[in-house]
Amino acid sequence: MRLMTHVRRTSDGGFEVRIIVPEKLRSTIGKSSLTKRLGRLSKSEANRLAAPIIDQFRTRIERARLGVVDEMLPPPSAIVVGAITPVSSPLRRSSSSKLMELFDGYVRERQPAPSTIKRWRPVITHLIGQLGHDDGGRVCADDIVRWKEALANQGVSGRTIREVYLAASKVVFAWAVENRKLDTNPAAGVSVRVPKRVRSRGASFTSVEARTILLASLSHDQGRIAPEHALARRWIPWLCAYSGARVGEIAQMRGSDVAVIEGVWSMRITPEAGSTKSGQARIVPLHSHLLEQGVLKVAQRAGHRPIFYDPARGRGGSAGNAHSKKVGERLAAWVREIGVDDPNVQPNHGWRHLFKTLARRAGIEPEVRDALQGHAPRSVGESYGEWPVDVLSRSIELLPRFEVGLTR
Repeated sequence: MRLMTHVRRTSDGGFEVRIIVPEKLRSTIGKSSLTKRLGRLSKSEANRLAAPIIDQFRTRIERARLGVVDEMLPPPSAIVVGAITPVSSPLRRSSSSKLMELFDGYVRERQPAPSTIKRWRPVITHLIGQLGHDDGGRVCADDIVRWKEALANQGVSGRTIREVYLAASKVVFAWAVENRKLDTNPAAGVSVRVPKRVRSRGASFTSVEARTILLASLSHDQGRIAPEHALARRWIPWLCAYSGARVGEIAQMRGSDVAVIEGVWSMRITPEAGSTKSGQARIVPLHSHLLEQGVLKVAQRAGHRPIFYDPARGRGGSAGNAHSKKVGERLAAWVREIGVDDPNVQPNHGWRHLFKTLARRAGIEPEVRDALQGHAPRSVGESYGEWPVDVLSRSIELLPRFEVGLTR
């Protein structure tokens, strides 16, 4: 989930709302920025609390623009500096407030990931169907609540309502308000209370589960599957185990993404190959055990082509439904087939959790762990500078080897 505009992280790991006051209004307001601390909470909660605060700050700036000094709404007869205009008169809005046009405007400006566009467009379509019209200016909070209740009655889970349907509508409406296409965000403050998940175990693979997958990856009898699919079974689990990368990030890699960087054999995890959750590229050195197993030959044979799928063999794919996504789905199904079938552990994501567990045991610093896995820095200070590849390599080599048998 992305943070709303004007919501940012603080140095202590919390969040705050901050809006810069236009320079010509600073003497009226008496401040160069309007700031409100939200505290340490989740992104979704920060967005929920921030929405009314952002509206208040914007209203205060608009009043200052009209010459009002105090923070209270003046009476309608208030005299406006430079013009005789009622303070309560509506702001001039753009000509179109149709919901799908607002969504398209958001997409053009913010350029979210193709997968986000694919997932959110049906959400806006569903909202239009629920409303019976597509006029964003007519949508009120009660409409959003009724929509939420209708989704629940249709069997949509509370978590999906909160993290997909409400999240999409809040972001699009917020963009419309920021761009003066709507006066208010009707979805702001509407949420779903989701029961806390009951976990009977941790999210990491156990040592037995990890060994089961890695051992199965070495089997020469993989059945009648495409060569690229066989390579995915053989190498993606190992690359994830020694990097903590997402399966999708590895599945989209090209042979040329494996290279010598600052004297160290490494892999580039880059949006150029497909997509990364943060949109940022990073470098992860290859563990010596991977080099011993021959991963470099596999990458070199692929060259500039993807390693784990053949674009010519598929149906064309798309930015919102990439070939690499199918690779990950097939790999997850295979993991379940070979016996790692506990529903409390994700068949692909379990590697990221296991990497973090093993990295802690090996004494790898938190900053390095986050840099290797592409997790956001916990403070502004941690976001400064770059990570030297040799430093990352030394940390990778602290990880214990997965000894499961013949791997050469």
